[in-house]
Amino acid sequence: MGDFSVRKINNAEERRKMYQHALADIKAFEQMLADQQFDTSPAKIGAEQELCIVDKHQQPARSALQLLDTINDPHYTNELGLFNMEINLDPLLLSGSCFSTMETALLDLLKKGQQAARDVEENILLAGILPTLKYHHLGFDYMTPVERYRTLSAALSNIRGANFEIYLQGVDDLMLSLGSVLFEACNTSFQLHLQIHPDEFVDRHNWAQMISGPVLSACVNSPLLFGNELWAETRIALFKQSLDTRSSQRFLRKKLPRVYFGDSWLQHSAAELWKKDLMRFPLLVTSDDLEDAPQMLREGRTPNLRGIRLHNGTTYTWNRLCYGFPKGNPHLRIECRYLPAGPSAADEIANFAFWIGLMNSEPIGGTKFWKKADFKAAKNNFIKAARTGLQSVFQWFGKSVPAQTLILNQLLPMARQGLQASGVAAADIEHYLGIIGRRVSAETTGSEWMVQNFRTLSQRYSPAIAQRELVRLMLDHQDQNLPVHQWENIDPKVYTLAGQTLTVEQLMSTDVLSVNENDSLELVEHILDWKKIHHLPIETTNGDLVGLITDGMIERLKTSTEQCHYAKDVMLKQLYTIDPQASIEQAQQIMIEYRLSGLPVVYQNKLVGIITQRDLDRVEEVRPKKAYEYHEENQWMY
Repeated sequence: MGDFSVRKINNAEERRKMYQHALADIKAFEQMLADQQFDTSPAKIGAEQELCIVDKHQQPARSALQLLDTINDPHYTNELGLFNMEINLDPLLLSGSCFSTMETALLDLLKKGQQAARDVEENILLAGILPTLKYHHLGFDYMTPVERYRTLSAALSNIRGANFEIYLQGVDDLMLSLGSVLFEACNTSFQLHLQIHPDEFVDRHNWAQMISGPVLSACVNSPLLFGNELWAETRIALFKQSLDTRSSQRFLRKKLPRVYFGDSWLQHSAAELWKKDLMRFPLLVTSDDLEDAPQMLREGRTPNLRGIRLHNGTTYTWNRLCYGFPKGNPHLRIECRYLPAGPSAADEIANFAFWIGLMNSEPIGGTKFWKKADFKAAKNNFIKAARTGLQSVFQWFGKSVPAQTLILNQLLPMARQGLQASGVAAADIEHYLGIIGRRVSAETTGSEWMVQNFRTLSQRYSPAIAQRELVRLMLDHQDQNLPVHQWENIDPKVYTLAGQTLTVEQLMSTDVLSVNENDSLELVEHILDWKKIHHLPIETTNGDLVGLITDGMIERLKTSTEQCHYAKDVMLKQLYTIDPQASIEQAQQIMIEYRLSGLPVVYQNKLVGIITQRDLDRVEEVRPKKAYEYHEENQWMY
């Protein structure tokens, strides 16, 4: 949930005092470990479910605060983006039918949220990254108006000294810049918690690191971002880059990003994790009600260690140390943060059981396996899994093993033993590990299903329509709580968009050729001829749309005595354009009124696509009453 009672650090004295509190908290934490003051009772498990909110057109909806008021349930809370919410599930004792109990509780809470959303023609969706997200959904008006988020965004931006940039390479490439941390709001996860005996924390944390790659490979569900096919679990790279305060202009030595896997095995104590965060990353926030942790210990009270926990809340490890103190009874947890939301509640609980079973299994080579194991191999496995999911080949204790083989032959039997040793009911073990086994055997992760069906839809419709239809299908499958290996693929021969409302963005072409205003007319002529097109947009060096040239204009220049050499000399400067969110009816009206065969689609003065008569004709229900052909005398036609 995060700590919302924070503010920015205003001066050097406030920063010094915050460091004093954080250092004192670590000292008190180490004293508590030495004095064995932590709960050692049977372990509990817990989870956090992040959600996407979509409107009736499957686009992100900025309604989180209104829905939270309607739901009125303390399990629900807000997130960074107004199109997200979070459910905090009650902790359960790790035994018996705990996983099926947790699934029932999750489904009940999802039903409560879904009812509130549907009352206003919206839906909630489980997705690692919402397929219909667009760059324009990351403006400040989509950030939840909570001081914590604005403070963190400003502080991180100040340290970076420039816009946040993402550069991701997959099947497609994506390169974007943003002046806030809202790239992070694209990520939606299902976060798992496991209580750890303090004496076992070092070994168990290292084992959590070791299994991260293989576990992630079976659970990937985030292959698309802004219509681009990227990694099997794009969230891993996106989250890292969305909060990365490092700058290429100042990156002259090794520095860790604030989102990181780690750089070595834990050696002696859980406190090492907090120490590393304090040494590596500048403080971002403070608070006016911090306590003296060592003094509280001397008085026999349990400290909340809020100073170091505030700092820890601004750094992001994939396997995070959590300190809890319900009713003054402190305990330690490991939080698994790398698993995505979805594809269904059943899938998520199966992922949970798989992770818990492995966490409670006997590591290969014993609990001290990490003294001989290569940490960089574990880290490399994690990155491989994020990139290629079940297609990965892992380095597993010195051997190269395909992900599918490793999971089916080694890890699932280990998870089964771990759950049995924890006293989990046999029915739960069979059901949830069975879901993992069938998913892996069929090689049908959420990412595999999404990519396959996105490609199928994109062959017939625009990428924007394909993204929207994916969301519709995901909602249908999630309503039935079907595991993803049971999801049917789209049959393009029978799939139809009949009766659905479409926008310009969902029909436009985004693969648009353009030239610079200072490019030669010879180049313009050849591009028009080579591509057999009638028009070419003209942009400035900064990417602003400033004009347009048609093939008719080029032909007339051949018989003219006027000396023109550059695009800017002849381009049309008075342009009819349209916003990507405009309706198809608006586009039709403009094209008919001004006798145009197409319209540039512009967002913030940048060309993002073109919609043509041919695009309108591709979908029967939006076919215009009259189709216009290109005529040379109509130089506005493009």
